[in-house]
Amino acid sequence: MEEEILREIEKFASIIEIDGNRIKLIFHDKPDTSINELKKFLKNRDVIIKVTRDADYYYLEIFKFKVPPNNYALPLLLFILTLFTTLIAGALQQGYLPWKNWGYLLKGLPFSLSLLLILGLHELGHYIVSKKSGVASTLPHFIPAPNPLLGTLGAFIRIKSPITDRKALIGIGVAGPILGFIISIPVTIIGLYMSKITEYKEGLITLGNPLIFSFLSRLTLGKIPEHNAVLLHPVAFAGWIGFFVTSLNLLPVGQLDGGHILFGVFGKRTHNLISRIVTLVLIPLGFFWTGWWMWGILLLILGTRHPDPLYSEERLPSLYYILSITALVIFILCFTPVPIKVVP
Repeated sequence: MEEEILREIEKFASIIEIDGNRIKLIFHDKPDTSINELKKFLKNRDVIIKVTRDADYYYLEIFKFKVPPNNYALPLLLFILTLFTTLIAGALQQGYLPWKNWGYLLKGLPFSLSLLLILGLHELGHYIVSKKSGVASTLPHFIPAPNPLLGTLGAFIRIKSPITDRKALIGIGVAGPILGFIISIPVTIIGLYMSKITEYKEGLITLGNPLIFSFLSRLTLGKIPEHNAVLLHPVAFAGWIGFFVTSLNLLPVGQLDGGHILFGVFGKRTHNLISRIVTLVLIPLGFFWTGWWMWGILLLILGTRHPDPLYSEERLPSLYYILSITALVIFILCFTPVPIKVVP
């Protein structure tokens, strides 16, 4: 154990016992404040601490951990590829075939830029809060896909170091959905103003209306006549996707954004229980939309458990409960049990 680290620890606590990299101690003052100060001291020394508690004693486990540098070339390449595939999807939505005239790609710009803006801000929210919380992560990675409807499978960041505490867990979890939700609102309003009202036709594919989308539709287009539907402009469709992606990410399961928030507020036991319940609920939902079965299988592959943060004993300030409730409200506003259906 480095003497410099021990001297810093002794500023905040009385050391009872040292066993290898594990230190048993009693803090002089508020443990949360002391631990935060220790983390600041260790931040640039390639050292992390895991904190556990047993009655009045705290245990610090000290580990050497060097964060691998970010790869800038890969996220840039993936962004360019996703821009291309979403341009194709946007052009196809308006009836243009880019491979007949590549100039038609410009027709896909409204959809492509709207969708990439929503997905990008969602992931940027995660990235910024991760950095602020002392959690290392990759830059946002977009996922290109030869999908004629969307052109992408979304975007993600990968956490490269252990999550420091429950506050970081909740902050990282809520930042993406809140930013994605906020930007989806003006995108949807602009797109709805450019949309048209059409009669229902046999075989017409319709989208489920989450509460927020129904409200914005009523606000911009008024009451839709019976047996009619809104033919969405690609920009409005990008807004709808933004709300849908937000609801998927806020499902309280595993290591999704909702899973981060659930674990941060209620801890491991409740998280594990609700994760299992949510995964089971996807089975009956799949009878209304088969995509829920695919999502359930993906969750089982990824796992429904969540790793512990380095420090779980701190008290949460009221702000984090407010943020968690905000995320729950956003989930309710964005969720639709039948996202896609075909008019018989």
